[in-house]
Amino acid sequence: MRGIIGVFSRRDPASPAVQERATMCMFHRGPGGQRHWASSDGKVGLGHARLSIINLSTGDHPIASEDERTRIIVNGELYEFEVIQKELESRGHRLRTRSDSEIALHLYEDFGT
Repeated sequence: MRGIIGVFSRRDPASPAVQERATMCMFHRGPGGQRHWASSDGKVGLGHARLSIINLSTGDHPIASEDERTRIIVNGELYEFEVIQKELESRGHRLRTRSDSEIALHLYEDFGT
């Protein structure tokens, strides 16, 4: 069970305090940890409450791409992700975690939606 928030503001930056409070309010959805991220202009924010099952040490979300330009939060269990991780690494991706969720980020980079 996880909790996810997303914030988008066309005009003014979204309040980091609001993003943090929203993320922390989801503690019951993911007692394994809560993290949030905001873009440099503050107009986009992501938050995640995590129930740690796979990759307990490095599976925190949001997960960033190698160049830090793309971020993702995934809720789900991706089967046979280890095989896809190896394929991604053979194509030059540097995976930061051993999380099943990270493969979705790199597959998006390679193939789009």
